[in-house]
Amino acid sequence: MGRFGGLAMAAQAGRAAMRLARRHRQAACGRRQDGLGRGRKLGPGLVQALDSLPHGLCLFDSADRLLFVSDGFRRLFGPPANRIRLGMHAREVGAASVAGTLPADRERCGLWAARRRLRVRGTADAVVQTLPDGRQITITLHPQAGGGWTALWEDVTERRRAESLLRYMAHHDPLTGLPNRYLFAARLDRALARRDGAACALLCIDLDGFKPVNDRHGHAAGDALLRQLAERLREGLGAEDVAARLGGDEFTILLGDATPASALGLARRVQARLAEPYDLGTGSPIRVGAAVGVACAPLHATRAQALAERADAAMYAAKRLGHPCLWDAALVLAPTDTGHGAPA
Repeated sequence: MGRFGGLAMAAQAGRAAMRLARRHRQAACGRRQDGLGRGRKLGPGLVQALDSLPHGLCLFDSADRLLFVSDGFRRLFGPPANRIRLGMHAREVGAASVAGTLPADRERCGLWAARRRLRVRGTADAVVQTLPDGRQITITLHPQAGGGWTALWEDVTERRRAESLLRYMAHHDPLTGLPNRYLFAARLDRALARRDGAACALLCIDLDGFKPVNDRHGHAAGDALLRQLAERLREGLGAEDVAARLGGDEFTILLGDATPASALGLARRVQARLAEPYDLGTGSPIRVGAAVGVACAPLHATRAQALAERADAAMYAAKRLGHPCLWDAALVLAPTDTGHGAPA
């Protein structure tokens, strides 16, 4: 066979492939009574498999017109999806998944924005849309040969809720709901890294008399005491402040924007509030005390560990000297330790 004969055969094969592809595309646009497209050439088994998926699947051509939509899409979006017809533009399909209003003057689910990125990058892209009922749907776009593309719609509400719960549990104390040691350390680092020169203060709090409550009234009463104490610590905190439980009966408060005087004033109020009686259902009110140590940045330290050590040392000094609750003398207010000082 000569050179020209080979070229002729290649051209003929190309035309045959184009005709075959055109027939498959036309078959994929065939209609059922419900108005949703199905592919006779895809085979009933494949169509049934696609329809059984919990996800919604849409196939678009290079002109962004809908060629195929699975039953999973209709199950995800309900009545609005019944208005979808083959040949619709991707903008209209996206609008139907949000509000069922066709055509859309403004694409709100992010599908079209993801399509633009897909066209530029040529790689898979994804976007998350939140439905009016609160569900969260991930739309994943994949490029196809010839300029077409597919969109896979997946309800990720429960998965995201579980992930959010796991993140919360990893950073919060399960008993009191306060941030735990790890989250508090991150907040303290962030406060000290601020570049606007704002001061911050750290209060270390340790309870006096908590163990007798557990021993005399049981762990249920001790847990109830800690929960009520956590609520009292939250009182009066600003948007930049955070209270945390470090473990056991040790708590701390970070004041995101505080002078030494204002931090000391809050420490006194916290001590007085914690010393008020607790109703734990034991028949009589329970009282406990608290030792509070205060350290301020940048007055006492500029690094998180050093600041925590100063506040912790002040708190233990209060307990050692037998001060009822608060140590606010020279050890706390002086930039450097100058002696034992005297309790206020």
